[in-house]
Amino acid sequence: MSGNIKTDAVFTKHATQEGVFMKHFFCKEDNDRLNNVEIHIVPGYQIAPHSHDDSSEFFYVVSGCGEFLDDGEWRPITKGDAFKAPQGVTHAIKNTGTEALVLFSTFSPAIR
Repeated sequence: MSGNIKTDAVFTKHATQEGVFMKHFFCKEDNDRLNNVEIHIVPGYQIAPHSHDDSSEFFYVVSGCGEFLDDGEWRPITKGDAFKAPQGVTHAIKNTGTEALVLFSTFSPAIR
């Protein structure tokens, strides 16, 4: 198998964020330029404000709704929205809905 299809990724609890589950797909070992993650945030939970000093993060909302901390202001996000957190910029995401907020995230360059 070439390694171009990832079928064995599994959800794990986020190491520090309660109510957040992540499924890591491609990482540094696959491609040093980017890595991909599917993120599920339970209603009422969030990924707390943080930044990535060595990478930008891009998001796509697969389902659900919530808010994204963008330049110090919480902005609504919903299914079909795309947004980014440039390198070194503080960002956060919270689920304000009644169902899981599902996001697909890509880091460039890869951080994991």
